[in-house]
Formats: sequence, C-alpha cells, structure tokens
Amino acid sequence: MEKLSPILFSYAFDKSGVATKINETKTSAEIENEGLAWVHLDAGNELVRKWLESEVGYLDHLIIDALLAEETRPRIMEFDEGLLIILRAVNLNKDAEPEDMVSLRIWIDRDRIITIQRREVKAIYDIATRLDNDKEIKNSGEFLYNLLYQILANTSPFLYAINEKIDDLEEKILTTRDVKFREAILKIRTQSAIFKRYLVPQRDVILKLRTTKYIWIDDWAKRHFQENFDQITHMVEEVEEASNRSQILHEELANAMSEGIHKTMYKLSMISIIFMPLTFITGLFGMNVGGIPGSQDPAAFYICTFIMLLVVLFYLLILKTKNRL
Repeated sequence: MEKLSPILFSYAFDKSGVATKINETKTSAEIENEGLAWVHLDAGNELVRKWLESEVGYLDHLIIDALLAEETRPRIMEFDEGLLIILRAVNLNKDAEPEDMVSLRIWIDRDRIITIQRREVKAIYDIATRLDNDKEIKNSGEFLYNLLYQILANTSPFLYAINEKIDDLEEKILTTRDVKFREAILKIRTQSAIFKRYLVPQRDVILKLRTTKYIWIDDWAKRHFQENFDQITHMVEEVEEASNRSQILHEELANAMSEGIHKTMYKLSMISIIFMPLTFITGLFGMNVGGIPGSQDPAAFYICTFIMLLVVLFYLLILKTKNRL
C-alpha cells in the first residue's frame, strides 16, 4: 500500500541549532514559519508534486520539475530566495553497485531545507542520526556543509578501494601477463568512468558554493566549503589516477595478447615451411598415373619416407642455425 504522505521525515531547529524531529502534521506549519526547518521527501510518491505546489508555493514550476526529474546530473542554480542543488551520492542500497550513484535534489534557503530522493541516500539518514544524537546545526549553510561532508565521506572509501584493486592487479599482470584479468580491468575502467562523470560536475557545484552571496552562507560556511572542495578534488584525482592506471594495464594485456597471437602465427609459419616440401613430395608421388618411380619396388615406400625425414631434419637444422626455433 502506497504511503499517503510524501514526507519521509522532518526536523525543526531552534536558535541554538538543536533539532527536534516533528511529525507530518506539524511539518507544513514549520516550513511556513520563520526559523530553520528541514523536510525530506520521497520523489516516488505520486503526491510529492502536489505537496510542493501547495506547501512551497513560491517555487517556480521549473524548480519543481528539476527537483522531480527522472535523470539528473550534479548542478547548482541560484535564485533570489535560495539555491537549487542536485548532488550524487554513492549507492549503498542492497544489491546495488556503488558507482550507480543515487541523486539527491535540494532546495535550500534561509529558513527551509527541502531534500528529495528517488532512491535511499545513506548520507541523508546519517545526518538525521547525528541530529537525533544532539548534533547542532545553526543555519542552512552549516547544514549544507555537513551534508556535503557526509556524501563525500561515504564515497571516498570506494575510490581508494579501486586503486587498491589496481595495485593488486598490477603486480599480477606485470608478473604473469595473464589475459584472464581483462574482465577485472574492464570493470575498474567502467567504475572509474561513472564516478568521474558525477564527481567532476559535483566539484563544480562546491566551487560555485564558495562564491555565492547569501546571508545564510557566512564566512564559516565558505571556509568549510573549501574543505569540501579540497576533499572532492582529491577524490577526482584518485578517479583519474585509477582511470589512467587501468588504461595502462589494459594496454599491457592487449600487448600480451598480441604477442601471443604473433608467437602462434610464427609457429604455424615454421610448421608450414617444414611441411611444404613434404606436401609436394606426397602430392607428386600420390598421382594415380603410370610411370611413377618405384611403383614396382617393395622398398620404394621406405626410401621415400627416409628422404622426407632427411628433408625435415635439413629444415630443422637450418632454422636452428638461424635461431628461428
């Protein structure tokens, strides 16, 4: 049975930054009142658009469309009242690939924080847990910093794990040059490409936050956005390094495969060289016409076999002398 309300949870903050979890019936009033309030919505609920249009009526329909869009990439848009921010977080849902990053849509202004998910975003629930454990957040800028920090903290271990996998594969590939590792390298390249696709524009979002001019984004928040920026810059560098290293390993395996093919073709060529004169001899004496030498001699077969053996030994001796074997 579908949940009637699109609200997953909500909080109200007092002037000292202490958060109190509120029920759905009080959420609308807290969103309208002065003072910081946060509501987290489920975009999969069919009532979410109606709720946004009725409870946050000053939002342009283009903003609501962006908040509820099916596919999004990280971006930021400035408005007179506040910011529209789209972020991506690592996918930690059951049976999901971490690099299949989930989207988080945010409308944030001085008094309101509206976050919307289509799939569960662990960072959001981590923030809620910290608030339940008496974490104080005094304004919207501080909330945004904490959210960015949590998203990046959840993502970074997976990026470092990719480079650790490459370290392990690099040693094995350079030692054995076994092409069975191609699938593992292909997976790493795919993961790196997906992470980079979302992390680079997300870095641009954080860079933009450092230059926005809102009263609720104070100097403290901007200094901490710099910390977020440094953190994600390092993560992007990790992804780029993983991509470059996996490309090198891919080329190493491609070279190993090429060398293997060349060696096989070379061996086939040597075999062809050896058996070419034998084929000629057997073809010549295999003609079913009169006058074939030795056709009446019982020892002719053994003589012919001996001659062919001498031919093989002669070619082997030549190839060995020229270091072709």
